[in-house]
Amino acid sequence: MSLGLVIILILFLVAAFVAAAILLDLPILGGGSGANLRNNMRNIVSSQRTQKGTPGRQQDRATVLKTAGESKVERVTDSRLTLTKKLKFAQLKIPPIAFHALELLISLAVFAFVATRFNYALQGISLLTGPIFMRWVLNTRIERRFKAFDADYPSFLLSMVGLLKTGMNTMSALEAAAQGLEGGSLVRTEIELMVERLRFGVSEDRSIGSFGEDVFHPEIELFVQALLLSRRVGGNLSDTLDRLAKQVRKRQYFRSSANAAVGMQRGSIWMIIGILVGMELYLYFVYPEAVTGAWADETGWQVWQFGFVVVLLGIFWVKQVTRIRT
Repeated sequence: MSLGLVIILILFLVAAFVAAAILLDLPILGGGSGANLRNNMRNIVSSQRTQKGTPGRQQDRATVLKTAGESKVERVTDSRLTLTKKLKFAQLKIPPIAFHALELLISLAVFAFVATRFNYALQGISLLTGPIFMRWVLNTRIERRFKAFDADYPSFLLSMVGLLKTGMNTMSALEAAAQGLEGGSLVRTEIELMVERLRFGVSEDRSIGSFGEDVFHPEIELFVQALLLSRRVGGNLSDTLDRLAKQVRKRQYFRSSANAAVGMQRGSIWMIIGILVGMELYLYFVYPEAVTGAWADETGWQVWQFGFVVVLLGIFWVKQVTRIRT
């Protein structure tokens, strides 16, 4: 086996391992923001247990508050969706430089393979495979967490509104509404983390302000601000949350309607590609020389590659046209 083939094989193995690690959430990539918060909560508990038995000492209280302060996550008000924010929303605990290094590694692995047989056009496109694949993984993970949160968010708000109207206080209503959700619900997990922060001595502003800080959802900030204002100045929180729940449901309806509207356009491109592939397979079985002969001929092989490039550009264009911002 030549040295070039060995290098290509190694690059492919490394790229496959990286892709599997990202998609399967292997520990090598870190535990994400949620795991980081849970670790910080354990640090707070550990500090409290260490100082247990000597309550009232000012230095003990300072130790616990210091640990709680280290566990906070600052909510950045900048509206720009940077790569650092996307990595936090996707719960990929890697620095941006490592993310770019993975993009480069995958691009080099694909380029090393494409350069052995294909023309310059496909070689140039192969250099984009790393960024395209990594951004797809990143956006998929962000969207997965968005959908998991959005599925229970309106029902949680409505449940909390009902509990507040019965006369229950805000924090008790939060806990009771969260308990009504399923055990694996992302909304319930975020509420439980908020309550834990409060119990471990973190201030209300920090605890409530960190709610949903690693979920990319446009209505979370409205809920946080409404809750903070209610705790500070009072007011009728139930009416505010009721309007927020209606807004969330309307956005869900508009989003589902938009997805249904562009679903036919998205499906048509795959149907056309399926027909093309089916025709080529039929031609290959009926008259194999028409296909294999084109691969062997230099001009025919260039035409094949040109057609493949046009198909890729068509898929990319359809994806861009039918993209819906959440």
